[in-house]
Amino acid sequence: MKNVLITGGRSGIGFKTGIDLEKIGFNVILATHTIEELNRLNIKIKKMNSNIKCIKLDITKEQDRLKIHDLDIDILINNASTCIGGSLINIDINLVEDNFKTNVLSTLRISQIFLADLFLKKKKGKIIFISSLASIFPIGYIGSYAITKASINIIAKILRKEIKELNIPCYIKLIQPGIYNTGFNDYMFSYIKDENLALKKMKLFKLLGKNKLQSVSKTICNSLITDSNKLIYRTNIFESLLVKFYNLFFS
Repeated sequence: MKNVLITGGRSGIGFKTGIDLEKIGFNVILATHTIEELNRLNIKIKKMNSNIKCIKLDITKEQDRLKIHDLDIDILINNASTCIGGSLINIDINLVEDNFKTNVLSTLRISQIFLADLFLKKKKGKIIFISSLASIFPIGYIGSYAITKASINIIAKILRKEIKELNIPCYIKLIQPGIYNTGFNDYMFSYIKDENLALKKMKLFKLLGKNKLQSVSKTICNSLITDSNKLIYRTNIFESLLVKFYNLFFS
């Protein structure tokens, strides 16, 4: 039995993955960033007769991040993130800064704490970084989010090299999902000031996106139950092929 902490576990990919991991024998802890969300999450878990533990853990707060020391986890899934839409030409730089604080700096910091905990307890572990295909495929009006996820790609790759050099027994995995209709994209495009443009983007992403999260959850679960050296896992197939085609001929 392995103990897994999933940040951003209130809904969407984090929640679905937590449910599926419990089914295959993992002890799951779902983290959410407010007390109000925690209360709603506990009600939902109780109705499902699940043994998943839910906690309030805001990754942007150091006192919350330090809770890792008391959780005795083996696997950290860095799923928590926020999204800011809008053109890079005139987007509020303060919003971009907030986007980086959550998606990049806070994710790196909680990973540092987890690695320190592994070292102190002399345990093996895994860190799963949830990135996005948007990090390697340029799409207008989601630049802020895409830049943060590109940073996550680099963090995962560098950590992997440093961990190997230092002989730290921790696997690094990088998940790059495609478009899924969880409501996350609608929230991102709500930042676009041109309502007609925002509506067009929402409709396009809903058309391209998958409604079911099984494929991405399965990908994450598979990355956990293998000890292969594979780093990058992508979903879904069509979008992954599109990215490969673009990078081959246009990048």
